[in-house]
Amino acid sequence: MILLNLIRNLNKTFIPLSNFKKNSFNSFNDHKKLLSTLNASHISTKETIDSLIGFSPEECDVCLVFVSRTYESNDIEILPQYLYSKLKPKFLGGCVVDKIYNNNDTNNSGHGISLLLGNWKKDNNEKNSGKIRFNGFCTNIKEQRHHQFKTNSVGRWKNLDDFELPNLFDINKFKSISSVPNDFDLPEELKILKIENISPDLIFFVSDSEPYQFLESLDYHFPTSKKIGIIGTSTPFLTGLPFTLFHNDNILSKGIIGVALTAESSNTFKNQFQIEYPSLSAIGDPLEITSCRGNIILKLDKTNPTELLLNRLQSGNNKKTLLKENELYLGLYNSNNKRNQLDESTLIINKILGGDPTKGNLAIDTIMDLKEGQFVKFLYKKKEFDTTFLQNKIKNHEQIQILLTTSDQDMMDSTSINDIFMLKNNNKNIFGATSENGIIIGKGKNGNTWVCNVPYSTASLLLSKNLKS
Repeated sequence: MILLNLIRNLNKTFIPLSNFKKNSFNSFNDHKKLLSTLNASHISTKETIDSLIGFSPEECDVCLVFVSRTYESNDIEILPQYLYSKLKPKFLGGCVVDKIYNNNDTNNSGHGISLLLGNWKKDNNEKNSGKIRFNGFCTNIKEQRHHQFKTNSVGRWKNLDDFELPNLFDINKFKSISSVPNDFDLPEELKILKIENISPDLIFFVSDSEPYQFLESLDYHFPTSKKIGIIGTSTPFLTGLPFTLFHNDNILSKGIIGVALTAESSNTFKNQFQIEYPSLSAIGDPLEITSCRGNIILKLDKTNPTELLLNRLQSGNNKKTLLKENELYLGLYNSNNKRNQLDESTLIINKILGGDPTKGNLAIDTIMDLKEGQFVKFLYKKKEFDTTFLQNKIKNHEQIQILLTTSDQDMMDSTSINDIFMLKNNNKNIFGATSENGIIIGKGKNGNTWVCNVPYSTASLLLSKNLKS
């Protein structure tokens, strides 16, 4: 398996750039508008950036950038400094991803650079006009994090009956699988918002593979803010760094870079935030967790959960369609949902790591504590599904659309998979990318922000391009 992964990563790196034509760029920009998207797919990053500069705003507050891993390493290394020197934004953030969305990419390769530019120059003579405040931030690049925060906290729980502990031992100390030792600390740029009692409308960010402590901090301090982001693609065989993240004119190998946007008008940001899982299908009706410990389910509807899952896999039509190698997932509803009022939009989906039919323990790939009384449903990844789902989903919105998807690590360079992720329409208002490592979803409304790594999952958020200055 390790050898196969190595070969796959090497194949990702050495894609012949001769296959890429000098495709024309697609852009949307009206200098009266304060949001714009620019996309291009020339062979070199410098050439790509040069082709976009003439269509960018004269002034740029925020520049968000995605660059595909199909560029050569030396091209990626010069990108942030060159782009920063050309646009001179007050804040630049982004990362290397698997593919970008570019409807003029005739090769269906996802090659190129995608920009989202914000220009919110304040007019001091105009009050309460829907102005946008932005707070760019960069955190966790130096200090020592619990870098195995998720890895070390998943699948470590046993049945309490298996413990032989002294009476004086406090088992309550071991009831949680995650805790934030820094008391939900925030970067300085976001602390300012907290001090001023401001809750951002939207927090966008890119990250390495360990954003979990930061997500808990965001949810603690800004529970009603929308959060959307992406885990950068793994780049050790491309740039020599585990991840390649951009902050202003610098390249970072780890950390979290993003921007918080706050509007003076409550109607400035659209509320259309959609999450879809086209590759998943449910197995039976929802069930209630009646006993659990950390990330381990001990009882579902007072029944052995592993046996219950096996029975569902082997019953009826499932026998023919569900094979042993199918990936299995568990959808967690909001813990406040009642059985007859389950809200599908609150689902958080995690992979099922394994189970013990004898003891009944079912291990879930989550750092969140499961709760008794919480409802769940079993899901499985389909071998075949409608590959036109994304094409049907994307419309020619007048608004800017942030579109992030999770790719399938085993199928990234498949021609048919490229067809799924590449756009075949004339929509020029999309800023988006796909990554094998997952996307970050937080709908606000006091819900948990989480990392979704279910293949082909899609997060879509509409932003008004008519944000007033």
